[in-house]
Amino acid sequence: MVITLYADRRTLDIADIAGRLARALASRLPAPGAVVATTKPGGGEARLRLGGVPHASFPPGATPAEIVVALQRLAAQYPATIVAWSGAPTEQALAACDSSQRVLLVSDPSVASIRGTQRALKLCSSLGYDAGKVGVVLHGFDADAPLGPRDAADVLKREIFWILPGERDRERDKAFEGLAERLSQQAPSR
Repeated sequence: MVITLYADRRTLDIADIAGRLARALASRLPAPGAVVATTKPGGGEARLRLGGVPHASFPPGATPAEIVVALQRLAAQYPATIVAWSGAPTEQALAACDSSQRVLLVSDPSVASIRGTQRALKLCSSLGYDAGKVGVVLHGFDADAPLGPRDAADVLKREIFWILPGERDRERDKAFEGLAERLSQQAPSR
């Protein structure tokens, strides 16, 4: 199973989210048990935040076809591959999304991020992705956030797939465990 986490705003949080999700998924999936978190080209800083999760990077300047081949190889080797991608949608990012069984659009509670998620939802729809492939994950929506999860769902006109709280470690760990459980129920058996 290939899962792409995508945020249109450049953020190192996407690598942290990928690493935490990969660790939570690893215990639920069949051997080899390891989950690979792949980051966009040049993701050196992001690699540091993956916390022991096996990591593979796309080669700098990889073509969309090379991204597809790399993800096919990883999918053959690991039960789950988490792709962390942020920034403007590029041909490479779209190749990763096309190769994924799930695309999780990650949004924080800022207006700019919500707008970016709206644009990403429209793009996914125009590419023909069905609603079952694309989900919205809210990140950092705490009690003091400028928008609440219900507000975000109303603005996005979309059910929220999952909510990841901000800095409260115990709640955050439980949220990642719950997200991993939901995703692993959809994972193909090996």
